[in-house]
Amino acid sequence: MTSSTATLGGDRPVLIAGHVLFTVLLTLGAIRALTTTDSPISVAVAIAVVAAWYYGGAAWVRDKGLTRQRVWLLVLLVGWLALVMISSEFIWLAFLFAMLAWHLIPLPWSIGLEVLVAVIAVVGYSWHQGAVVAGAVFGPVIGIASAAVMTEVYQRLRSQSEERKMLLDELIRTQQALAVRERETGRLAERERLARDIHDTVGQSLASVILLLRAAMGQDATDQAHQTQLRTALDTTLTALSETRRFVRGLGPEVIEKHGLRSALGTLAAEATALGIPTTFAEYGRPQQIPLPYEVALLRAAQEAVANARTHAKPTSVTITLTYLDDEVSIDIIDDGIGFNPAEATGPAAPPRADGSGYGLTAMRGRIHECGGQVIIESEPGGGTALHAAIPLEAPMIESQP
Repeated sequence: MTSSTATLGGDRPVLIAGHVLFTVLLTLGAIRALTTTDSPISVAVAIAVVAAWYYGGAAWVRDKGLTRQRVWLLVLLVGWLALVMISSEFIWLAFLFAMLAWHLIPLPWSIGLEVLVAVIAVVGYSWHQGAVVAGAVFGPVIGIASAAVMTEVYQRLRSQSEERKMLLDELIRTQQALAVRERETGRLAERERLARDIHDTVGQSLASVILLLRAAMGQDATDQAHQTQLRTALDTTLTALSETRRFVRGLGPEVIEKHGLRSALGTLAAEATALGIPTTFAEYGRPQQIPLPYEVALLRAAQEAVANARTHAKPTSVTITLTYLDDEVSIDIIDDGIGFNPAEATGPAAPPRADGSGYGLTAMRGRIHECGGQVIIESEPGGGTALHAAIPLEAPMIESQP
């Protein structure tokens, strides 16, 4: 049999049981001792002192470490010894001290203390009776041994319960980690599938377009504007092909990795201007280093907004604004085009388009949401469009589903 120690404050059931047992045994002993003694005042004082030390000391040493609690127990034993010398009615407190000793004192000291408590109980009772009685020997000894055994059984059951709880917590953590890994595996598998499809379709088509544009530029042409448009189309297609290949390899946009978000938005404005829509870019606030996923999400939002304006809004000008605040980074894309009804274009009732388009705004919201941000679109027919995408700088990344 082994003894495992625990603090009083950390084992509330033992603490409550000890208080109840001490109160009952001390009360019974006090009643019998006060009715049979010739000096009730001295007995009452001794009882009060021991009771005050028990209750006050228990509150004083709770959650204060085993050393202080063991000192409290040893002083309490001295007080109990004084009560035993006054009256044999207090001998039965030995059961409480047997439980506390086994609970607070490690082996082999707990065994020695249990033996000392048993000796005090036997000798004290025999001294008051004036003779050694078999019941006075076997009763305390068996009772103290039983108290020690019950305390040990309880501690072992409690230890097993804590071990099971730790194992259950570890199992839950393992299951959560496995679920995250499975989702990541699924996400990677889906990305691999999309990468193959994009490489075999979009990538090949872009490569063919590049060959055709280069052939067209090699022909004699006196229209400078025509040559400029061809050059812009070629540059745009080369960029699209490069980004497609980087996606296939699982990389981020090259312009962001090399030059940052500001340069990427400036390039976007220049490309849009070259394609016939005057586009300006402005930056406000103190530039900050933000996570790459945030920069990619904001760049994609700007690209989608500018592409939508060029394709659908027929604007005469577009403005791109990048704003840094202390706790937020945002972009605003404003055009003076024909506008639209955002609820009809992006709401749940928005009808799918026959050509498969119309996914851009949904994808934009999804990217910004994964970064903990939001997208606000303000527009009306004939009133232009303003798109605002903002990401809090302390926002946690939301894991995307495969």
